[in-house]
Amino acid sequence: MRDRRPAFPVGLYGMLLFALCWLVLPVVFAPLEGVLVGAGTLVVRAAAVLAGTPVEAAVAATPAERGLVVDLAARLQAHAVPASADWTNGTAPVHCAVIALGRRGAREAIGGGGEPCEILLDHTYAELVGCRTLVTKGNVLVGWLQRPGSGIAADDTLDDFARVMLVNHPQAPALHAELHEPAATPLRLVVRAAKVADPASLRVDLWHDPWRASRLDRAGLPVFTRAAIGEQSTPAGLLLGTTRIWGYAADRDGEPFTLGVFVLPTVSARALSHVVLWRGAAIDPALAGARPAAAARTLVPSRAVLHDLPGATHGRHLLVTTATPMAGAAAVADGRLLGLVRPLAFGSALMTTFAASRQRWSLVLLPDAAAEPPLELQAEVVADDGDAVRLRVLAHIVTEVDGARQVRIGAGWLFTGTNGLACPSGLRIGRCEPDPVDPRFLLVSVPRVRGPLAVDVLASAEAR
Repeated sequence: MRDRRPAFPVGLYGMLLFALCWLVLPVVFAPLEGVLVGAGTLVVRAAAVLAGTPVEAAVAATPAERGLVVDLAARLQAHAVPASADWTNGTAPVHCAVIALGRRGAREAIGGGGEPCEILLDHTYAELVGCRTLVTKGNVLVGWLQRPGSGIAADDTLDDFARVMLVNHPQAPALHAELHEPAATPLRLVVRAAKVADPASLRVDLWHDPWRASRLDRAGLPVFTRAAIGEQSTPAGLLLGTTRIWGYAADRDGEPFTLGVFVLPTVSARALSHVVLWRGAAIDPALAGARPAAAARTLVPSRAVLHDLPGATHGRHLLVTTATPMAGAAAVADGRLLGLVRPLAFGSALMTTFAASRQRWSLVLLPDAAAEPPLELQAEVVADDGDAVRLRVLAHIVTEVDGARQVRIGAGWLFTGTNGLACPSGLRIGRCEPDPVDPRFLLVSVPRVRGPLAVDVLASAEAR
């Protein structure tokens, strides 16, 4: 008799297994996906050539808009240095931009409170010869510059971008500090990096007056460093953050009971875009023979043409260029950010506009008031309504704590902060105003992107 049992669908299950691997291991299949999608875009490119639509030049920025970049740089540097501090005597500030968050292997370096604990600067170690290990932001202690070949920078060389250990790093030294209460003498304490699962990046370990500490019932009190001498010496008076109380609130018949105190840093690593190092007269003997070196990877602008794709109203565009752009590279038109690029193949790439993005952005707000410092913040796009983009502010950086003073985000111009090596800080995005309904949101005026359009995109010099 003939066997009528159905055959096992090897092809079907093989395709399902392949699709599952594609979803679970996107990095492995990314090159194949780039080739397939790049080949598919050849049809669109051929249609664009046959249609013969002329490429439009980018709308030129006004002289006032070009001057904003100079104003931003000047105000960032002016407000990044403490007004007066004895520990800065004999040193000169070195202003550095943050280009990326540090990594351990293939993962982002995470420290206390589940926050990043390492950053990379736009200067190499060789370019920072003679700098102290101290890294600051205004009156705030950010962390310590590392030395190549030792500690967490054991695999780094002089030509690598400099690595900074933040105060919430698991290997960061304990800090002598003091808590300032109104109308009371400072309360001395020791601050260490918290655990990853803790509700804040730093925690208090020791008190010189435990009984008084157990009566703390007010959060938001500033915590400053006390002078300490050692390999990573710290001057007094640098802001670490504000307190967060963990315990039981006071009831009708009792008093508050504090179980623990954490410190919320005023500087969020994901919003940080600029820091300051301090160069003295003395040169580190280990680096005395070093010479300033070029950046490990040189990025150059490459001309490209932006085309509309079906559904371009949703912020997806085709980019055609002769160079190979880096993943996450910024597409720019006369200093204005259009979006970020995802490279494919055959000289093609996909660009997602700023308005259509759903990632978390590091941004810098330049207030209209000349006396106000630039505000570094982290935000994400939540809505796109015509020419107005709605941003939700997730974190912002405060370099001074003044009692009940609240940071109010006002009107100004919005620029990029730290969003990867290929998306540098200082790219103009648009006019920004606080949402009149909810101050946690910002409304940004972003012009629509229409192709064909001539743009610039950052590419690696080695790929040209």
